[in-house]
Order: sequence, then structure tokens, then C-alpha cells
Amino acid sequence: MEYNDSPKRVAIIGGSGGIGKSIAKRIGKEALVTIGYHANQEDAEIIAKEITNDGGTADIGKVDMRDPQSVHRFFEKTQGSWGGIDAIISATGTPFRICPLTEITDSEFQNVIDIDVIGSFNILKQGIPFLKQEGGGSIVHLLTTAVLRSLENDAMSSAPKMAVEGLIRSAAREYGSSHIRINGIAPGVIDSISKHKAHKKTGELSPAAANVISQTPMGRKGKTREVADVAAFLISDASTYVSGQIIGVDGGFSA
Repeated sequence: MEYNDSPKRVAIIGGSGGIGKSIAKRIGKEALVTIGYHANQEDAEIIAKEITNDGGTADIGKVDMRDPQSVHRFFEKTQGSWGGIDAIISATGTPFRICPLTEITDSEFQNVIDIDVIGSFNILKQGIPFLKQEGGGSIVHLLTTAVLRSLENDAMSSAPKMAVEGLIRSAAREYGSSHIRINGIAPGVIDSISKHKAHKKTGELSPAAANVISQTPMGRKGKTREVADVAAFLISDASTYVSGQIIGVDGGFSA
């Protein structure tokens, strides 16, 4: 893509969650954003209003990433609102239990596969044609540091996200000639609404999160802003030769 001073038009799926909210607000400072939500319409409306109050421009749209037609309609809505799409960010997070593989129920595993793997496939398959119409663009998926360094009792997160990593790398090779860049962000323990969030009463981390931080050179949780800044970089013209990469935002845990 050529450098362009016009505001980017960005579809953010999962923009009403913990990290997704931070990404939406960060990118909303300088881009036109549509925040995709599945069930949290009220949260999406609040975030869009916050972006607007800060001088940005934001819209919302319902999307079920498991349904290809729903994903397509969401991208059509984004295109209709802003006249096109320059970037897509998938910031969804799937609740899961930290437990040994043999304790995972069939329905639990199927659920994360449907959301993480099938959902990411739908985003790429439905989204790439919209970026092609604009002569290129950028897609960013949020993964997990466990794709860079395995964690015990984490198969419900790491296995699906490793499949998404494969989709990212394949799509980056296949559509680079169309000037479409596709990358992933692999966060470590982040201070957000997630399984890693400190207990409201005691302020203590979960044992799994504490274990990761004990092996993290920087010795602390990451901030949602630190993930959002990397997402903003990956859709910007400052990263026009970055594609097919998985960038760890984990304080050095995966080093």
C-alpha cells in the first residue's frame, strides 16, 4: 500500500472486551472505527460514545464470528459507514478453564474451536475481499503468549490459537501480492477483564497467572494500552513491510 494521510477505516471485532476496548479507544483517536459486539451491545455503545466524546468517530455493529454471513454483514456495515475498510482487528477472547487436557469436556473444546478457529477463518475469508477492493490493508488477530512458549493446563487456549497462527501465516503468504498484511499479537498476562484478572477481594492473581509472571523477565502484568499500541502500529503505515509475524507482548516470557 502507498502511504495515505486519510484516516484509516477499521473494523474491530471484540472491541467491547477488556483488551478490545483499549484497542478501540487507542485506534479511535486517529481512525474511523466500527466496534463489533456479539452480546455486549451496551458496552459497545459506551465505548463508541467515549471515542466520540474524545473527538474520534465510532460506530457499532452486531457480529457472530462463528457465522460467515454475520461476519460478512458486519464488514458490509463497516464499508457502508466509512466508504471502505482498510484494517480489521480480531480482539475476541473466549472464556476457558485452565485444566489438564483430559479434564476438558468435548463441548468446552468444541466451543473454543468454533469461536477461535472457525471464527478467525471466517474473518479472513470474508474480510480479505473487502481489503482487496481498497488495494490492500492489514488484519491483526490477538492470540496468546502460549503460541510462543507452551504452558501446562492451557490446551483450551493454546491449541486453537496455534491453529489461528497457521491461518495467519498461510494467508500472509497467499495475499501479500495483494498488499494485504496479516499479523498476530501474542499477549502474556495482561491487566484486563480475563482469567488473569486479580481477585476483586484479595487482589491476588490466579495461580496460573502468578506462574507466568514468575517466569517473566519484566516481572509484572502487561497493560492493555501496551497491547493496543502494538495493534495500532500493525495497522499503520509504519509497519508496511511487516506481515506473517506473531509479536509477543509478554514482558519477555517467551524469550
